[in-house]
Amino acid sequence: MIRIEKKAAGLPIGLAIGLAIGALPLVAQAQDAADWQPPKLDWGVPDVQGIWNYQTRSSLERPANYNGKLEITEQEMLETMVSTPDYIAYLEATGAEAPGPENVGGYNGFWITPGDTLSFMNGFYRTSIITQPDDGRIPWREEGKALRASQQEDLPMGRAESDGPEGRTLSDRCLVSFSSTAPFLSSLYNNNMQIVQSPTHVMLLAEMVHNARIVSIDQEFKDLPYDKWLGDSIGYYEGDTLVVETKNFNPWQVQKERLISEGIHLTERFTRVEDQKLHYSFTIDDPELYSEPWTGELPMYGDSELYEYACHEGNYAMRAILAGERRQEADAK
Repeated sequence: MIRIEKKAAGLPIGLAIGLAIGALPLVAQAQDAADWQPPKLDWGVPDVQGIWNYQTRSSLERPANYNGKLEITEQEMLETMVSTPDYIAYLEATGAEAPGPENVGGYNGFWITPGDTLSFMNGFYRTSIITQPDDGRIPWREEGKALRASQQEDLPMGRAESDGPEGRTLSDRCLVSFSSTAPFLSSLYNNNMQIVQSPTHVMLLAEMVHNARIVSIDQEFKDLPYDKWLGDSIGYYEGDTLVVETKNFNPWQVQKERLISEGIHLTERFTRVEDQKLHYSFTIDDPELYSEPWTGELPMYGDSELYEYACHEGNYAMRAILAGERRQEADAK
Protein backbone atom coordinates (compact mmCIF):
# COMPACT_ATOMS: atom_id res chain seq x y z
CA MET A 1 0.00 0.00 0.00
CA ILE A 2 1.13 3.51 -0.73
CA ARG A 3 1.61 5.74 2.29
CA ILE A 4 -0.43 8.95 2.42
CA GLU A 5 1.59 11.57 4.25
CA LYS A 6 1.32 15.30 4.74
CA LYS A 7 3.66 17.25 2.47
CA ALA A 8 4.40 20.96 2.45
CA ALA A 9 3.92 21.17 -1.32
CA GLY A 10 5.16 24.46 -2.69
CA LEU A 11 7.03 25.39 0.49
CA PRO A 12 10.56 26.41 -0.53
CA ILE A 13 12.90 23.71 0.69
CA GLY A 14 15.33 26.29 2.10
CA LEU A 15 12.55 27.77 4.21
CA ALA A 16 11.43 24.34 5.39
CA ILE A 17 14.95 23.41 6.47
CA GLY A 18 15.50 26.83 8.03
CA LEU A 19 12.36 26.52 10.10
CA ALA A 20 13.37 23.07 11.29
CA ILE A 21 16.87 24.17 12.23
CA GLY A 22 15.71 27.41 13.82
CA ALA A 23 13.15 25.70 15.99
CA LEU A 24 15.74 24.93 18.68
CA PRO A 25 18.57 27.13 19.95
CA LEU A 26 21.83 25.95 18.49
CA VAL A 27 23.68 26.12 21.80
CA ALA A 28 21.07 23.93 23.48
CA GLN A 29 21.25 21.47 20.58
CA ALA A 30 25.02 21.17 20.92
CA GLN A 31 24.75 20.66 24.68
CA ASP A 32 22.06 17.99 24.27
CA ALA A 33 24.16 16.17 21.66
CA ALA A 34 27.19 16.14 23.96
CA ASP A 35 25.19 14.77 26.93
CA TRP A 36 23.13 12.22 24.99
CA GLN A 37 23.85 8.53 25.62
CA PRO A 38 22.46 5.64 23.53
CA PRO A 39 19.76 3.75 25.46
CA LYS A 40 20.25 0.14 26.51
CA LEU A 41 17.76 -2.72 26.78
CA ASP A 42 17.34 -4.72 30.00
CA TRP A 43 19.89 -7.32 28.89
CA GLY A 44 22.57 -4.70 28.26
CA VAL A 45 22.58 -4.32 24.45
CA PRO A 46 21.97 -1.06 22.55
CA ASP A 47 18.28 -0.28 22.00
CA VAL A 48 17.66 0.23 18.28
CA GLN A 49 14.02 -0.85 18.41
CA GLY A 50 11.31 1.15 16.75
CA ILE A 51 9.75 2.12 13.44
CA TRP A 52 12.23 3.94 11.22
CA ASN A 53 11.82 5.94 8.03
CA TYR A 54 14.74 5.90 5.58
CA GLN A 55 13.49 8.11 2.74
CA THR A 56 16.16 10.36 1.24
CA ARG A 57 16.76 12.38 -1.89
CA SER A 58 20.37 11.21 -1.99
CA SER A 59 20.87 8.88 -4.95
CA LEU A 60 22.66 5.57 -4.54
CA GLU A 61 25.53 6.62 -6.83
CA ARG A 62 27.12 10.07 -6.79
CA PRO A 63 25.97 12.40 -9.59
CA ALA A 64 28.71 13.80 -11.80
CA ASN A 65 27.82 17.43 -11.04
CA TYR A 66 29.31 17.08 -7.53
CA ASN A 67 32.77 16.38 -8.97
CA GLY A 68 33.30 13.46 -6.63
CA LYS A 69 32.48 15.41 -3.47
CA LEU A 70 30.64 13.31 -0.85
CA GLU A 71 29.75 15.92 1.79
CA ILE A 72 28.27 19.35 1.12
CA THR A 73 26.76 22.15 3.20
CA GLU A 74 23.10 23.08 3.40
CA GLN A 75 23.69 26.04 1.10
CA GLU A 76 25.39 23.84 -1.49
CA MET A 77 22.48 21.42 -1.30
CA LEU A 78 19.94 24.20 -1.88
CA GLU A 79 21.91 25.44 -4.86
CA THR A 80 22.30 22.04 -6.55
CA MET A 81 19.38 19.80 -5.59
CA VAL A 82 16.08 19.96 -7.46
CA SER A 83 13.36 20.79 -4.92
CA THR A 84 10.98 17.97 -4.02
CA PRO A 85 7.90 19.71 -5.54
CA ASP A 86 9.81 20.19 -8.81
CA TYR A 87 11.06 16.59 -8.68
CA ILE A 88 7.54 15.25 -8.21
CA ALA A 89 6.25 17.51 -10.99
CA TYR A 90 8.89 16.02 -13.30
CA LEU A 91 7.83 12.48 -12.40
CA GLU A 92 4.22 13.38 -13.16
CA ALA A 93 5.13 14.98 -16.48
CA THR A 94 7.03 11.90 -17.61
CA GLY A 95 4.70 9.33 -16.02
CA ALA A 96 1.10 9.65 -14.94
CA GLU A 97 0.52 13.04 -16.56
CA ALA A 98 2.62 12.53 -19.68
CA PRO A 99 0.82 13.47 -22.90
CA GLY A 100 0.17 11.12 -25.78
CA PRO A 101 -2.18 8.22 -26.61
CA GLU A 102 0.37 5.56 -25.64
CA ASN A 103 0.54 6.71 -22.01
CA VAL A 104 -1.77 4.73 -19.75
CA GLY A 105 -0.93 6.57 -16.55
CA GLY A 106 0.99 5.71 -13.43
CA TYR A 107 1.67 7.32 -10.08
CA ASN A 108 0.89 10.97 -9.68
CA GLY A 109 2.47 13.24 -7.11
CA PHE A 110 -0.18 12.61 -4.47
CA TRP A 111 1.36 9.22 -3.69
CA ILE A 112 5.06 10.00 -3.86
CA THR A 113 7.07 10.64 -0.67
CA PRO A 114 10.76 10.56 -1.64
CA GLY A 115 11.96 12.86 1.16
CA ASP A 116 12.82 16.54 1.07
CA THR A 117 16.61 16.64 1.63
CA LEU A 118 19.78 14.77 0.94
CA SER A 119 20.93 12.40 3.69
CA PHE A 120 22.19 14.35 6.72
CA MET A 121 25.11 12.51 8.31
CA ASN A 122 27.70 13.81 10.79
CA GLY A 123 26.89 17.47 10.19
CA PHE A 124 26.88 17.42 6.37
CA TYR A 125 24.56 16.50 3.53
CA ARG A 126 25.55 13.47 1.48
CA THR A 127 25.61 13.60 -2.32
CA SER A 128 25.32 9.82 -2.56
CA ILE A 129 24.46 6.85 -0.40
CA ILE A 130 27.65 5.09 -1.50
CA THR A 131 30.65 6.14 0.59
CA GLN A 132 33.16 3.51 -0.56
CA PRO A 133 34.68 3.43 -3.16
CA ASP A 134 35.67 7.06 -2.84
CA ASP A 135 34.12 8.00 -6.20
CA GLY A 136 30.66 6.99 -4.97
CA ARG A 137 30.07 4.58 -7.86
CA ILE A 138 29.17 0.89 -7.91
CA PRO A 139 32.40 -1.03 -8.70
CA TRP A 140 30.94 -3.35 -11.34
CA ARG A 141 33.19 -6.02 -12.81
CA GLU A 142 33.50 -5.77 -16.57
CA GLU A 143 30.86 -8.46 -17.07
CA GLY A 144 28.94 -7.73 -13.84
CA LYS A 145 26.02 -5.75 -15.29
CA ALA A 146 25.42 -8.28 -18.06
CA LEU A 147 25.53 -11.15 -15.55
CA ARG A 148 23.07 -9.37 -13.27
CA ALA A 149 20.70 -8.77 -16.20
CA SER A 150 20.84 -12.45 -17.18
CA GLN A 151 20.03 -13.49 -13.60
CA GLN A 152 16.97 -11.27 -13.58
CA GLU A 153 15.80 -12.64 -16.91
CA ASP A 154 16.29 -16.31 -15.99
CA LEU A 155 14.67 -16.37 -12.58
CA PRO A 156 10.91 -17.00 -12.25
CA MET A 157 9.53 -13.58 -11.37
CA GLY A 158 7.22 -13.08 -14.36
CA ARG A 159 8.00 -11.30 -17.61
CA ALA A 160 5.10 -8.85 -17.91
CA GLU A 161 3.19 -11.11 -20.30
CA SER A 162 -0.59 -10.79 -20.38
CA ASP A 163 -1.75 -14.26 -21.44
CA GLY A 164 -3.06 -14.59 -17.88
CA PRO A 165 -2.48 -13.12 -14.41
CA GLU A 166 0.33 -15.60 -13.74
CA GLY A 167 2.26 -14.05 -16.61
CA ARG A 168 2.47 -10.68 -14.90
CA THR A 169 5.47 -9.87 -12.73
CA LEU A 170 5.26 -10.77 -9.06
CA SER A 171 5.40 -7.07 -8.16
CA ASP A 172 2.42 -6.45 -10.46
CA ARG A 173 0.63 -9.19 -8.57
CA CYS A 174 1.59 -7.63 -5.20
CA LEU A 175 3.48 -10.73 -4.09
CA VAL A 176 6.81 -8.91 -3.80
CA SER A 177 7.72 -5.24 -3.82
CA PHE A 178 9.86 -3.29 -6.24
CA SER A 179 11.74 -1.55 -3.41
CA SER A 180 15.07 -2.75 -2.03
CA THR A 181 15.08 -4.15 1.51
CA ALA A 182 18.42 -6.00 1.28
CA PRO A 183 19.93 -3.50 1.75
CA PHE A 184 17.31 -0.89 2.69
CA LEU A 185 17.27 1.80 -0.02
CA SER A 186 14.88 4.73 -0.41
CA SER A 187 12.13 4.33 -3.01
CA LEU A 188 9.09 6.35 -4.11
CA TYR A 189 7.09 5.48 -0.99
CA ASN A 190 6.70 2.97 1.88
CA ASN A 191 10.22 3.73 3.09
CA ASN A 192 9.58 2.42 6.59
CA MET A 193 10.91 -0.56 8.50
CA GLN A 194 10.62 -1.87 12.06
CA ILE A 195 13.23 -3.37 14.37
CA VAL A 196 12.19 -5.64 17.26
CA GLN A 197 14.87 -7.05 19.59
CA SER A 198 14.95 -9.99 22.00
CA PRO A 199 17.94 -11.57 23.77
CA THR A 200 18.19 -14.29 21.11
CA HIS A 201 16.73 -12.78 17.92
CA VAL A 202 16.11 -9.52 16.08
CA MET A 203 13.35 -8.92 13.53
CA LEU A 204 13.84 -6.53 10.60
CA LEU A 205 10.38 -5.92 9.13
CA ALA A 206 9.99 -4.07 5.83
CA GLU A 207 6.76 -2.11 5.38
CA MET A 208 6.74 -3.21 1.74
CA VAL A 209 5.68 -6.09 1.47
CA HIS A 210 5.87 -6.96 5.19
CA ASN A 211 8.93 -9.13 4.63
CA ALA A 212 10.44 -10.07 7.99
CA ARG A 213 14.10 -11.03 8.29
CA ILE A 214 14.69 -13.01 11.48
CA VAL A 215 18.24 -12.51 12.76
CA SER A 216 19.79 -15.08 15.10
CA ILE A 217 21.96 -13.31 17.72
CA ASP A 218 25.41 -14.72 18.55
CA GLN A 219 24.90 -17.82 16.41
CA GLU A 220 26.57 -19.27 13.32
CA PHE A 221 25.21 -19.50 9.79
CA LYS A 222 23.12 -22.64 9.31
CA ASP A 223 23.87 -25.38 6.80
CA LEU A 224 20.32 -25.67 5.45
CA PRO A 225 19.10 -27.92 2.61
CA TYR A 226 17.16 -24.95 1.17
CA ASP A 227 17.54 -21.20 0.71
CA LYS A 228 15.45 -19.06 3.06
CA TRP A 229 13.43 -16.36 1.30
CA LEU A 230 15.29 -13.46 2.92
CA GLY A 231 18.55 -15.31 3.44
CA ASP A 232 20.24 -16.67 6.53
CA SER A 233 20.91 -13.80 8.97
CA ILE A 234 23.11 -13.76 12.06
CA GLY A 235 23.71 -10.76 14.32
CA TYR A 236 25.91 -9.47 17.10
CA TYR A 237 26.69 -6.22 18.89
CA GLU A 238 29.81 -4.10 18.54
CA GLY A 239 29.67 -1.36 21.16
CA ASP A 240 26.53 0.68 20.43
CA THR A 241 25.96 -0.96 17.03
CA LEU A 242 23.79 -3.89 15.96
CA VAL A 243 25.61 -5.77 13.17
CA VAL A 244 23.63 -8.09 10.87
CA GLU A 245 25.24 -10.42 8.33
CA THR A 246 23.11 -12.15 5.69
CA LYS A 247 23.84 -14.63 2.90
CA ASN A 248 22.22 -17.53 1.01
CA PHE A 249 19.21 -15.61 -0.30
CA ASN A 250 16.47 -17.48 -2.13
CA PRO A 251 16.89 -17.10 -5.93
CA TRP A 252 13.49 -15.40 -6.25
CA GLN A 253 14.54 -12.79 -3.70
CA VAL A 254 17.84 -12.36 -5.51
CA GLN A 255 15.95 -11.60 -8.73
CA LYS A 256 13.69 -9.09 -7.01
CA GLU A 257 16.58 -7.12 -5.54
CA ARG A 258 18.61 -4.83 -7.79
CA LEU A 259 22.12 -5.29 -6.46
CA ILE A 260 22.67 -8.83 -5.19
CA SER A 261 23.43 -12.26 -6.63
CA GLU A 262 23.19 -15.64 -4.96
CA GLY A 263 26.79 -15.27 -3.76
CA ILE A 264 26.29 -12.03 -1.81
CA HIS A 265 27.50 -11.51 1.74
CA LEU A 266 25.57 -8.50 3.06
CA THR A 267 26.69 -6.77 6.27
CA GLU A 268 24.46 -4.09 7.82
CA ARG A 269 25.05 -1.84 10.84
CA PHE A 270 22.40 -0.01 12.89
CA THR A 271 23.62 2.63 15.35
CA ARG A 272 21.36 4.91 17.37
CA VAL A 273 22.83 8.42 17.34
CA GLU A 274 19.82 10.36 18.67
CA ASP A 275 16.52 9.49 20.33
CA GLN A 276 14.83 9.53 16.93
CA LYS A 277 17.71 8.81 14.56
CA LEU A 278 19.72 5.79 13.46
CA HIS A 279 22.81 5.69 11.28
CA TYR A 280 22.42 2.75 8.89
CA SER A 281 25.25 1.36 6.80
CA PHE A 282 25.63 -1.66 4.56
CA THR A 283 28.51 -3.40 2.82
CA ILE A 284 27.96 -5.64 -0.20
CA ASP A 285 30.63 -8.29 -0.79
CA ASP A 286 29.71 -10.04 -4.03
CA PRO A 287 32.79 -10.93 -6.14
CA GLU A 288 30.63 -12.40 -8.89
CA LEU A 289 29.28 -8.93 -9.72
CA TYR A 290 31.70 -6.41 -8.21
CA SER A 291 35.45 -5.85 -8.33
CA GLU A 292 35.56 -5.03 -4.60
CA PRO A 293 33.22 -4.79 -1.59
CA TRP A 294 31.35 -1.48 -1.46
CA THR A 295 29.58 0.45 1.29
CA GLY A 296 26.64 2.82 1.60
CA GLU A 297 25.21 4.89 4.48
CA LEU A 298 21.98 6.74 5.16
CA PRO A 299 20.03 8.01 8.19
CA MET A 300 16.81 6.50 9.52
CA TYR A 301 14.37 8.64 11.50
CA GLY A 302 11.77 7.57 14.06
CA ASP A 303 8.24 7.21 12.67
CA SER A 304 4.88 6.49 14.23
CA GLU A 305 3.46 3.44 12.44
CA LEU A 306 3.66 0.97 9.59
CA TYR A 307 0.94 0.78 6.97
CA GLU A 308 -0.69 -2.38 5.66
CA TYR A 309 0.56 -3.30 2.21
CA ALA A 310 -2.90 -3.68 0.63
CA CYS A 311 -1.63 -2.96 -2.90
CA HIS A 312 -4.37 -4.06 -5.36
CA GLU A 313 -7.25 -3.76 -2.92
CA GLY A 314 -9.92 -1.83 -4.87
CA ASN A 315 -7.60 -1.60 -7.88
CA TYR A 316 -8.87 -2.48 -11.35
CA ALA A 317 -5.49 -2.30 -13.11
CA MET A 318 -4.96 -6.06 -13.44
CA ARG A 319 -8.39 -6.61 -14.98
CA ALA A 320 -7.79 -3.68 -17.36
CA ILE A 321 -4.36 -5.02 -18.42
CA LEU A 322 -5.73 -8.46 -19.22
CA ALA A 323 -8.85 -7.03 -20.93
CA GLY A 324 -6.64 -4.86 -23.13
CA GLU A 325 -4.58 -7.87 -24.16
CA ARG A 326 -7.71 -9.85 -25.03
CA ARG A 327 -8.94 -6.94 -27.15
CA GLN A 328 -5.65 -6.75 -29.03
CA GLU A 329 -5.81 -10.50 -29.66
CA ALA A 330 -9.38 -10.19 -30.96
CA ASP A 331 -8.45 -7.25 -33.22
CA ALA A 332 -5.52 -9.23 -34.65
CA LYS A 333 -7.89 -12.03 -35.68
